[in-house]
Amino acid sequence: MVIDLNLVKKYLRIDDGYTDEDDLIQLMVNNAITYMENAGVIIDETNEKQVQLAQLLVLVLVSDWYENRTLMTDKTSEKVRDIVQSILFQLKY
Repeated sequence: MVIDLNLVKKYLRIDDGYTDEDDLIQLMVNNAITYMENAGVIIDETNEKQVQLAQLLVLVLVSDWYENRTLMTDKTSEKVRDIVQSILFQLKY
């Protein structure tokens, strides 16, 4: 599965012209895809709805990781965890 870096930056509300963190964002995208694969998700690239849902999951994961980069944060990711679990369940079944 491929996700355009510009789409990710748009979701993160990062200006297209700002490229200082492109490598970091791409690393997060790659690891979000790996996270799905390790959770047992197999994406049927011919199923557009499934692809879009998987892309949303990647965007949610990357957004959470990008915004909460420190080991200790005041922000809770409980809502994000619930969203991730729900999307993973939908993609697996």
